[in-house]
Amino acid sequence: MKQLFTLTLIVWSCLAYAQNSGSVAGRVLQSKDRKPIDYASIAVKNLADSSMVGAVSTTEDGKFILKGLKPGNYRLYAAFLGLKNTTKDFVITADRPVASIGDIILEGGSIDLQTVEIKAEIPPIVVKKDTLEFNASSFKVVENAVVEDLLKKLPGVEVDKAGTVKAQGETITKVRVDGKEFFGNDPLLATKNLPADMIDKIQIIDELSDQAQFTGIDDGTRTKIINITTRKDKKNGYFGNTTAGYGSDDRYDVNANINHFNQDRKLSVIAQFNNVNKQNFGGGLGGGNGGGNGGRGGITDTKAAGFNFNDTYADQTEFSVNYFVNKSENLILRNSVTQNFLGDVTTIFNNNQTNNSERLNHRLGFMVDTKIDSLTSLRIQPNLSYTNNEGNNFSQYTRDYNTYRINGSQALTNHGTSPSLSNNILLRKKFMRRGRTLSLNLNTNINNNDAENYNNNPETRIEGNTTTEKLTNQLNDQESESINHNTRLVYTEPLSNTLSFELNYQNGYNHNTSDRFTYNFNPATLQYDLLDQTFSNSYENTILTNTAGFSINKSAKKYNWNAGMAVQNTDRTNNNISRRFILKQNVFNYTPSAMFRYNFSNSKRLVFNYRGRTNQPTIQQLQPIPNNTNTQSIPMGNPDLKPEFDNTLRVAYNTFTVGKNRSLFVNLNLTQTSNKIANSSSLIQSGPDQGKLAITPVNVNGVYAGSVSSSLSLPLMADNKLNFHINVSGNYDRDVNFTNSLRNITNSWSVTNGYRLVSNLDKLDLTAGVNGSINRATYSVQPNSNTRFYTFSPNISVSYLFPGDIRWSVDADYNQNTGRGEAFDTHFTLINSYLSKQFFKNRGTLKAAVNDLLNENQGISRTANNNTIQDVSYNVLQRYFMFSFTYSLNRMGGKNRIRGNEDGERRRGGNGGGFGGGRQRN
Repeated sequence: MKQLFTLTLIVWSCLAYAQNSGSVAGRVLQSKDRKPIDYASIAVKNLADSSMVGAVSTTEDGKFILKGLKPGNYRLYAAFLGLKNTTKDFVITADRPVASIGDIILEGGSIDLQTVEIKAEIPPIVVKKDTLEFNASSFKVVENAVVEDLLKKLPGVEVDKAGTVKAQGETITKVRVDGKEFFGNDPLLATKNLPADMIDKIQIIDELSDQAQFTGIDDGTRTKIINITTRKDKKNGYFGNTTAGYGSDDRYDVNANINHFNQDRKLSVIAQFNNVNKQNFGGGLGGGNGGGNGGRGGITDTKAAGFNFNDTYADQTEFSVNYFVNKSENLILRNSVTQNFLGDVTTIFNNNQTNNSERLNHRLGFMVDTKIDSLTSLRIQPNLSYTNNEGNNFSQYTRDYNTYRINGSQALTNHGTSPSLSNNILLRKKFMRRGRTLSLNLNTNINNNDAENYNNNPETRIEGNTTTEKLTNQLNDQESESINHNTRLVYTEPLSNTLSFELNYQNGYNHNTSDRFTYNFNPATLQYDLLDQTFSNSYENTILTNTAGFSINKSAKKYNWNAGMAVQNTDRTNNNISRRFILKQNVFNYTPSAMFRYNFSNSKRLVFNYRGRTNQPTIQQLQPIPNNTNTQSIPMGNPDLKPEFDNTLRVAYNTFTVGKNRSLFVNLNLTQTSNKIANSSSLIQSGPDQGKLAITPVNVNGVYAGSVSSSLSLPLMADNKLNFHINVSGNYDRDVNFTNSLRNITNSWSVTNGYRLVSNLDKLDLTAGVNGSINRATYSVQPNSNTRFYTFSPNISVSYLFPGDIRWSVDADYNQNTGRGEAFDTHFTLINSYLSKQFFKNRGTLKAAVNDLLNENQGISRTANNNTIQDVSYNVLQRYFMFSFTYSLNRMGGKNRIRGNEDGERRRGGNGGGFGGGRQRN
């Protein structure tokens, strides 16, 4: 029986193998000179069910072979950018499992790019060198969707509730439109405002540094960015959306996005006004309300507007200008419980806060990039910013100790302004010998901060039957200025066709001043005119750095590497003007670097990257003056601080199976820090600030950090109709600090995983998933206070387009937080829903929506690090109803067009773009 069973297994294995053992092979040539084409795209489609069964790229000799085909009739597609696509049909049978296509000739122009592209008949994803390109028409989103909604559909891409985008495990810090900057370096202005139906392709790019792009030498410095290419029919005319909504509790949401494109000339205007916690830009107050974790919370009223213009002129000069202004008003009701572990002493700090803050920010940016001659170019990029902050914070708190308790309240009013100016100048010169270059980069930043804080802080100390009163009533007048100028000169010299040498020199000048004068209230004059010397100081810090280095670079077809070394001298002068004391430091550091990148193919690569760098302490960490505006601690700088030094290793592996839309990305990051700037905390035992923590920054060693993130995307149905995404990440930190003179080691780690189903159907839009995390922190000084806490969040979002262009949508999130303690262990369900109807030939959408249908939304968070555990609860936006109307402008080439008809099957009824139609969580 055992032998029979074994024989049966062998037979079935052979049959199964025979069912999928077919293959097709051939070679791709160019018609012009009959030369083989490498990296041409080959895709195979099953004619029985029109499903894509596989795709490969040709090798250097133009050959290809695609295996794993079962018997059937197939069509092969061959394509290369700049040449005409061609097809060939073939048959796989049990008797003839190998199909030889022979030579495939591609007609057309010259070959200029290595890419994979077969329009309409290929998988929706294209693999290029350093670029993963998604065909937007292959990913279906609902009407009125924005770029962010489309990004959520893409494999390997994550978008969190705050709008932060991660691609292949790396955070996206820049989004471009047709290769041009859009509102400077604020990616949210593009992802949360631009309409999805303007997109032709989304490209995720491992962008080389400016220096590497200029020289053609890969220096190992890369940034993950997104480039949005617009559809051809959107490059000449007007398009955009306007939305107006009003609801219960006087909630309102008004926004607009209007674009005028004329080939290279592009003008975009955006505006938004709402009190429903929507901020479609970065750098604001926050005010996110998401389901239960993190964020500042509160209710935010936002008013913002801006424009972006760029153009390319006949002489190839590029010019862009952008301006953005926003005003945010935020109300936070916050309750926190903080445990501080100080050796054998634990302090518990309870604080109830009401915070009203207002922030006004102006941002103006320019860019000019021009060619002085055929070998020399100049780019100038200045940016200006002005911020005005107003805040009123009222707190009622208690600090509990072993033998006594302190009750207090604080009214803290602040006003501050922060103007800043930055400018980047890049002069680049190429020589006649290819690879020989010279570049000069000048970077200047000037920042000023001027603030006035009024601190009224009465406290009552209770010990047994003894009560002691204390009152702090002060004005803190603070002014700081910083000038940072950096000059970098780089020369490259080719040593061979694949080897090059780089010399670099860098000079840095950083000058900071900080004046802080504290005045006590004078009852005789009713003015703040009594200078308090204890909390007053004038301080100056000057840092001069000189760095000289070299690197050797090797670029081959399958791999490239870079190895370099630099010597950095840092000369620092700390001038305590008030105390008439000058401290000078001179430090030498060696900063090595190395990178190795191996390309198994265009769609599979492995990267190792090592960097060493120094981090200078801030003037706030250096200035030896106590700050008594915090109700829990008295921080004071340390002028003896040394700069930190980081050793960072990054390993990244990614692979993508083009025809099957399978992808895997794994990133590993390891960091070791010498002279890490950490805090030394001790309990003040006597004096007016008894019971507070004295906190001083100190240098420590033994600090390590590591993280790993991975993403796996699998198609469950043909033609990308249903996809399964798995994300797993982990973090580990070993931190060192001092508590009451005891060395405390905090080991903290977290594991987060998520599973998500994403549909890509014509009328039904479905996303369903579950996320969970576990966090653990241990403390060497007080192991009894070790903590472990969890989150669990299943969610589902579904919408369907009914006849008559009526859409119903609902999304539900369940949030469970455990391990935090009785007051902070919560569970709630957040349900949002809307019903919409399209009018005016799909250009108008009327919507009725409800936010937080069950009125259960809660704000909760926990942080555990160093010797502290803090639990926070805060107010969030809860149930409201809203009616809104969205109108889509689409006037291309002088004619009004109906967007729904343009997009065809991609977005049924899709008047696209703008606001209010995508999934919105508050």
